[in-house]
Amino acid sequence: MIVEYCRNDDFNFGDDLNNWFWPTLLEGCLDSSDNIYLVGIGTLLTSKRFEKTLSKAKKIVILSSGAWDRDCPLLDDRAVIYGVRGPRTARRLGIPEEFVVGDGAYLLRTLKLGPSEKNLKTAFIPHHRSEQYVDWETICDAAGLKFISTRQPVDTFISKIRRCEKVISEAMHGAIAADAFRIPWVGTRFAPNFNDEKWLDWSEALDINLKLHTLPTVYQKRPPFYRSFENYIKRSTPSFVSKTKKWKDLPVSFRAASSTEVSRLVLALKSLDTEAKTTLSSDAKVEEITRKLCEQVKKLRMDYSNGNI
Repeated sequence: MIVEYCRNDDFNFGDDLNNWFWPTLLEGCLDSSDNIYLVGIGTLLTSKRFEKTLSKAKKIVILSSGAWDRDCPLLDDRAVIYGVRGPRTARRLGIPEEFVVGDGAYLLRTLKLGPSEKNLKTAFIPHHRSEQYVDWETICDAAGLKFISTRQPVDTFISKIRRCEKVISEAMHGAIAADAFRIPWVGTRFAPNFNDEKWLDWSEALDINLKLHTLPTVYQKRPPFYRSFENYIKRSTPSFVSKTKKWKDLPVSFRAASSTEVSRLVLALKSLDTEAKTTLSSDAKVEEITRKLCEQVKKLRMDYSNGNI
């Protein structure tokens, strides 16, 4: 099998889990010559991916992936489903909810890790794209928080998050990792094109009553003028012309944030740390999801070894 996932120019924890997990969990099953693709962790079930990258795949194995509220693929007889991320993905694909196994990042719970000293009170984890516009290290220092970037090796990210007593996260896989390691977390929106749907897909699989807190959007590092202008044109396009629903939420900024705006963001983070109610899935539910994922990984290994894919 060939692991198919979102590859970035730099690190990104949620995406990089694919190349970190599957070679070990599916040892002996990864073979670049068989033209069988494994679609794993991430919101990867899009018509664009199926029509381009996977157009000539012999088989498409789906395990814990999610679908967007837009651009959902039509599955054909090449698709072999071992599980999807959440009930919203199942409904979009038109498959029974019994295929819901949760996000594959919960396999972090199967790692043989020793105890970790909780010497970090609260950490903030932004989405990797938000780091292009904000100096989060400085912002977090001012708010009395530890900044943890998703743009670092998986091992390093895991080591840091396990030291936290609490996590505030814009990155969904920051919140999922916290939940997997039983660290109370607070979910946030920051970027204007933040997508609630994938969070709801994941959280509903864990019976989590999701509450997302909105942070003020600021751009300390102003986006390139051409990018903001392009996004402005797209946002201004009448809805009957635009074929892309997400255009209305594209970020636009023609100036860098003022010190007052930056201070407002710092205060908002401080407020979340002191006032926001934390979230954590139940022990019973997280154990159930972890068991389902492990069962499907085992079944996939067996099916592949027996030539049943």
